[in-house]
Amino acid sequence: MFARVVASHRSLAAISHRSFLRSATKRTSSSNASASTANAKTASAATQQSSKASGAAAEDAAVPIGASLLAALAGVSVVSAAAAVVENATADSCLPYTPNGQRFSQDEFMGRFSRMLLACDPRLLLYTEDQVLQAQELLERAAAGSIGGDDPAALNRSLWEARRITDAALHPDTKEFIPRPFRMSGYVPYNGPICVAMVASTSTPSLLFWSWVNQSQNALVNYYNRNASSPMSNQTLITSYSAAVGSALAVAFGLATFIQKRYPAAQAKA
Repeated sequence: MFARVVASHRSLAAISHRSFLRSATKRTSSSNASASTANAKTASAATQQSSKASGAAAEDAAVPIGASLLAALAGVSVVSAAAAVVENATADSCLPYTPNGQRFSQDEFMGRFSRMLLACDPRLLLYTEDQVLQAQELLERAAAGSIGGDDPAALNRSLWEARRITDAALHPDTKEFIPRPFRMSGYVPYNGPICVAMVASTSTPSLLFWSWVNQSQNALVNYYNRNASSPMSNQTLITSYSAAVGSALAVAFGLATFIQKRYPAAQAKA
């Protein structure tokens, strides 16, 4: 009888021990699963933060292509429309054509403004080389006195327009064609997007890059429209270009550094 009781107690103890082991094993597995889930969530959050940071950095370094193209389109449209209005409005009131004269009186502000506006008309870029040469031929015939007409006002307007076409495309001294990006009529469509990209830059490297592009484009405009009767040496050209680019980059870098140190990051970018 005593032996049976002892055996029964041993069986109950073994069952209790096995139950305890199973319970401990379940708790351990549950703890490991919870830890794995927490680690996975932490890794996922870190990945998302890294992706957001990378996206923000890429956005900051991105070139504002859309804004640049929109600015170019708006600038071309406004200047072209204004030039067309001025040209049509002054067709009958402009000064008589003379080979060395001006279409508008340069003693008044509106005359000087109208002259520069017509010179910067982007529509002048649409004329082909053959059309420019035909306009030049018309002016040569007018200078020789071999053309005339029954309508002096219409002839006067045609000559001023031919003069505008040739002045926009040909160098006044060498009579060579000026590349379109470096003509005064190409300043708005070509330099406008560069200025927008420079102003919209949100990082120092992109600001320096677009400042260099802007100064280089300006230097080439000045070179192709220079006074060819007073030639300059290559050393002078290189020195002038280096000084212009160096000063522009120094100012851009100095201002960018000052703003970044003076204001918080979010306010500085705004």
